Amino acid sequence: MICVAVTTAVHADDQSFNTAADHLVQLQVLQTLNQIVVSLTHILTYNDKVVLDQEYNTIINNLNLSKIPDADIISLLQELMDLLTSSKIQEHERAYLSRTYEKNVQEELRRRLRKRVFETDLLLNPYMGVLSAIVNVGSFYFNYRDRMDDYKKEREEAAWKIEAATLQGLNNFYKNLLKYSWNLIRRYQLPDEWRLNEKQLTDYTAILKEPDIDRRYRKLERLEASFQQFPPYWYYRGQAAYEMGNHREALRCFVEFQNIHQGILRKDPFAASTAMHKIMLTVQDASATQIRRDLEVVLANSNDEDWGNILFAALQYARLGDHDMAGRLIMRNLDNGYMAFIEDPEMLRALGPALLLHARSDVFDRILDTLLKNNQVKNYDVLWLYGQLRNRDILRRIQSEFDHVLLLAENKSWLNPLNVFRGDNLTLLLPTRWMADNVIVQLRVVDEDGEHKVEPSDVAPLTHHPQVTVLTFKDALSTKKFLKKKRQAQIIVSLAREKLAEDRSAREAYTIAMIFSVTVISAHEQLEKINKYTSYLVTNSSLGEDKTLEFLAKESGKRKETKKAKANGEDGQVLWFTKERLVLNGESFPWSDEGIRF
Repeated sequence: MICVAVTTAVHADDQSFNTAADHLVQLQVLQTLNQIVVSLTHILTYNDKVVLDQEYNTIINNLNLSKIPDADIISLLQELMDLLTSSKIQEHERAYLSRTYEKNVQEELRRRLRKRVFETDLLLNPYMGVLSAIVNVGSFYFNYRDRMDDYKKEREEAAWKIEAATLQGLNNFYKNLLKYSWNLIRRYQLPDEWRLNEKQLTDYTAILKEPDIDRRYRKLERLEASFQQFPPYWYYRGQAAYEMGNHREALRCFVEFQNIHQGILRKDPFAASTAMHKIMLTVQDASATQIRRDLEVVLANSNDEDWGNILFAALQYARLGDHDMAGRLIMRNLDNGYMAFIEDPEMLRALGPALLLHARSDVFDRILDTLLKNNQVKNYDVLWLYGQLRNRDILRRIQSEFDHVLLLAENKSWLNPLNVFRGDNLTLLLPTRWMADNVIVQLRVVDEDGEHKVEPSDVAPLTHHPQVTVLTFKDALSTKKFLKKKRQAQIIVSLAREKLAEDRSAREAYTIAMIFSVTVISAHEQLEKINKYTSYLVTNSSLGEDKTLEFLAKESGKRKETKKAKANGEDGQVLWFTKERLVLNGESFPWSDEGIRF
């Protein structure tokens, strides 16, 4: 048994507590004592190492010592720290929990977005559904307790249980708290009904696990007389009312939380979540000053790993027009490696306008760079932003994706590992990021005989270069005829993807037309152009430069033959497809091998 001795230095009748300052000290002592008792109750009730770790960090590492007026409470904390230290979770377990939490937030965001909770006006209020999802998921502190089974399913049940010796020590320690409570109540003249006893806290913890939200609220309501001076009580009661849709009662509970909250924790997850709920309830009516005050509370009580809270604050600051503060918070998340809010197309389409509209240039560039490195996000998703943010040059950020387009004919190219350049076939080498679901690709040849359309007969990644997809169009034009008669033609490659559900414009699909003109050049010129394209493949190959060059060397015989022919004055003629124009959703841009001209 762990015994803790407390010496009462001041007797209850030696001082009185009558002033407002005295009452503040009383509340600080009471809330600190109750916080310790509640944390111990949670540890013993849940019998879970993660909960123990959370409560350890709450009552040991997170208490604001300047708000604890009694040295005996510090002694109590020291004893408790010695008891809990050996049962904390390991770093690899923290990493697993962090990944699972991030996945839970993403799932909740997707669920909300699929229900189209967010407002239709993307520019004025583009992210209400996202904000609701973040508030609903809560920080890891709340999310873990709500979804324990999800967190544990990949771990053995026993791995999360607290050691028997630790539980026994905590039970013994709990018994000694009775003496602590008695001494502190006498010393600070606290009403005994404000002290939370073991029976009350056990019932309270059980109520928090109640899955029926209406029943949970009614049970919490009946505890008010005993718990009215305990801030987390008002948070949980307000949160239950919020889920029930009783927003007036929810707001009253959250305001009551803030009225009695003494800030005894440095970073209080209850304070952050309360402020976020309160903002959501008053966002249409509260002044910018009031909302900023609550946002300051959110940030003051959020750690770096609380990236959902930080995203919430960033979006709210953006809504208020403070784009500098919004940018700093977005960069904080990105710098800390938290990118779930832009890691898939649904997130991008929900948050893109809110994050990028009027964003600082460094934030804008950082987000676009992150998106372009993510293979889940297709170029069409990025181009959707182009339609939403006309004042931003989205196209300029992805112009390299058009630089890496190449249209070829014949079977003379040494680049061809698939041997697809045969006779009258045309082959398009297209960055794979353009190959999204539901995309329709079509090639049109316009010459003096009219126009004819060709669909791709084969579509496959380029061997050893999956970042490029090869599309083959059979019998597209007669290479021999064009070379012999010096005919001219225009080749139009169109890409169309059906419009996204979130796009409320009149367009039926996102369309891209890449327009080439057919010209006759020397084989040597063709070789130089292909060499330039090949340097892109080498740079971006997953094989590494040596293996890529070794792979390309298999086709280098044709290159040597071309050089030999030129040396002998026998430089042959070939077709080349010169880039002319790009047309994106009806808007035309000059285009060449040197890139897009704006």
